[in-house]
Amino acid sequence: MSNFTVNGVYTYTSANLYSYLGRVPASNTKLEEAFDDFNVTPTGSTDDLKKLNSAMYEEYSTQVQNQIENQNNQQVVPWASLCAQIGVQATGNYEKDYAAFNNAIQLLSQSAIDGQAMTYFAGLRSEAQRVFGLSNKPQEQQAIPFYVYQSQFLS
Repeated sequence: MSNFTVNGVYTYTSANLYSYLGRVPASNTKLEEAFDDFNVTPTGSTDDLKKLNSAMYEEYSTQVQNQIENQNNQQVVPWASLCAQIGVQATGNYEKDYAAFNNAIQLLSQSAIDGQAMTYFAGLRSEAQRVFGLSNKPQEQQAIPFYVYQSQFLS
């Protein structure tokens, strides 16, 4: 078992660090930087480690919540105008909108009796391949696990 010293005064055992933070920092300097980054004043008590873990988790939670809000607030839906042309209201949900578009275009195509309407629907299908293409499919943001987030401050 090794000890880590912060500010040359306060000592924490590697067992306590692992117990409260889930990992042992790479060096005394990394531990000091973590205390500084999260505005936790070291006193040598295990309560410091609890506060550090809590501060890290709070910041992590805030970042994850912001990612979720940013993803939900994306107003750009590349296929919205295409859907509107056939009376489908785009929700922004790729899978639902794509299914709704395909269902609507299939029903409309079945009822088309003249060549002009068939050409129009074929054009819409072509356009759908572009706007519903993989390049426009939104990637779901994956939050990094807390232990990975935490490790960037302690490694």
